[in-house]
Amino acid sequence: MAEQFFHHGTAPEPLRIRDFQVKSTISGWLFATEVQVRKANNGKPFLDLTLRDQLGQEITGRYFDPPGNEALLPRESTVVLLEGLVEKFNNQVYIRLLRAITDETAPPELFLPATRHPLAQLEQNLRQLIDKVYHPDLHALLESCFTPEVVARFRRWPAAVRHHGTVIGGLLEHTVQVALIADRMTQMYPCNADLVLAGALLHDIGKLEELEEQVGSGFTPDGRMFGHIVRGLQYVQERAQQMSTLDAAIRNDLLHIILAHHTREYGSPVSPVSIEALIVHLADKAEASLSGFIEHCERTTGPDGWSSYSAKYGGQLRMPAL
Repeated sequence: MAEQFFHHGTAPEPLRIRDFQVKSTISGWLFATEVQVRKANNGKPFLDLTLRDQLGQEITGRYFDPPGNEALLPRESTVVLLEGLVEKFNNQVYIRLLRAITDETAPPELFLPATRHPLAQLEQNLRQLIDKVYHPDLHALLESCFTPEVVARFRRWPAAVRHHGTVIGGLLEHTVQVALIADRMTQMYPCNADLVLAGALLHDIGKLEELEEQVGSGFTPDGRMFGHIVRGLQYVQERAQQMSTLDAAIRNDLLHIILAHHTREYGSPVSPVSIEALIVHLADKAEASLSGFIEHCERTTGPDGWSSYSAKYGGQLRMPAL
């Protein structure tokens, strides 16, 4: 139906909103997150679409003269094949849709939220970081915690319910990024590098029990009652207790890192009292802030390279070169 409607000579491709230029003609796929019927000033109905690209950026599409055949109208929560003109009104860029239809042949996974780095690369990074922990008992504990089943779940699990990390494999990406930042910090300040790296790798392992696997589904009942800090502590503690050779002081230092990786207002019962815990706490905070910056830019940046206003970051943000 879509091919007959558009008569494309070549296969359509996903569009990137940040590449749009005002007064240009565009053609391709976007994902319709919302489709509403509204009335124009002359009383005629038109379709108002919220359209999202693969990066999560959204733009409004207005279809002022849609066909009368309902089968040819775009539907909510589907991939839409469209043609239109990029226009600007009241300082807002939008698409004046010339044609738009739900394309049943388009692979819906094209628009599933995804990690910025390939999952295979992230899993390789995780393995390299585990192997970089040379303390024999800490290394053995990491191997015990990161079973093949657990790693497979990290590849599927989000890292959050909203904002950064709310993607398939977000937990794996966030964990690797925090560990990479923490590892770099160990080269700059006196600390037990093995302890820092082990703590960074394990700090969010409790999210496997706290969050639902389905992206955006929210917290599990277990997560609402206990949270990932408690569940992560219990998981690591149980495995540590099975290791008779693991020094009690090292074990407690590792568990303290898990307990203190957030601030108290975000659920940590204690503040960092060791430099190793402080490094992981700061690495976690830095990763969240930097990823949030990039996410806001990807989602809201216009053709001029600047994002919408962000209350969190205190102004409009300039899109980084990705």
